[in-house]
Amino acid sequence: MSAAAPDETEIAGDSRLGGGLGLLVRIAEWIGVESALCCGEALGAAWWALRGPRRARVREQIARAFPERDPAWVDATARGVFLHLGLGLAEGLLLAGRHRGALLERAEVEGLEHLRAACDLAGDRGVLLASAHLGNWELAGAKLAEMGLPVAAVYRDPGRPALEQALLRIRGPAVAAIPMGPRAGVQFLRALEGGRTVLALLDQRARREESVFVTFFSREAATRVAPIKLAARAGVPIVCGWAQRGPDRRCHRLTIQPALQPARSDSDDDKVVQRVLQQVTAELEQAIRATPEQWIWTHRRWRTPRDANDET
Repeated sequence: MSAAAPDETEIAGDSRLGGGLGLLVRIAEWIGVESALCCGEALGAAWWALRGPRRARVREQIARAFPERDPAWVDATARGVFLHLGLGLAEGLLLAGRHRGALLERAEVEGLEHLRAACDLAGDRGVLLASAHLGNWELAGAKLAEMGLPVAAVYRDPGRPALEQALLRIRGPAVAAIPMGPRAGVQFLRALEGGRTVLALLDQRARREESVFVTFFSREAATRVAPIKLAARAGVPIVCGWAQRGPDRRCHRLTIQPALQPARSDSDDDKVVQRVLQQVTAELEQAIRATPEQWIWTHRRWRTPRDANDET
């Protein structure tokens, strides 16, 4: 069944949203990079101070993930999450405007030789770059594309055309888009066959029917498995990588790890696929532990239980 066409109210609302986002991009262009980033930080600080939505959720999840930490550390880390989100919003506006180049100049890549080695191993095909909602993950993909690497990125449709267009503008035309949906697998494999590095974020909760459970911060977490299966089916390397802000919160580092390589025949072996996904998850967890204030704790990562009757 096809989706219902949007009514006039939805079209008008989306038009206003698009206009508002365009205005914010122009304002960020006008005030410049540093002023925009300061505004983003101020927004995040105000959100925390005024007890904005999801503040309690962030604090609760950090406390559960780091039970050995005292409440003062948990509060400081949770506040840092909102500073980071505010910065990410400002950086998104800057990436969509004329200051894009200046922002990308602040990002460096560590371990690029690992990605190049994986590409050499793949031959004329691409590789899977498994990452997380850590640091500015959108800037990471844009940086690789700016360096001349063919990149594709899997993303979830935000549900509003204006938001989707804004997301694609932030990534830039050099990053091929793979929206989640019925044809995502076909587009994913075509991107790999075309020699693209496919960026997939594998650190959020997935529906039970499209996930397997792996250990994440000592708790079972339902994790999307399709990208691992598709990479194994294509016989291409899997590389873990992530972005992190520097201590000044203005510069960025994209870290790329040595490649994993499941054999092509392993794509239908559930145990092997789960083992690889657990290895990927463990590497991403290690990066998140190093800079927990830069991860998206607003997301209910552990909400999907293994037992459908379990309401944790």
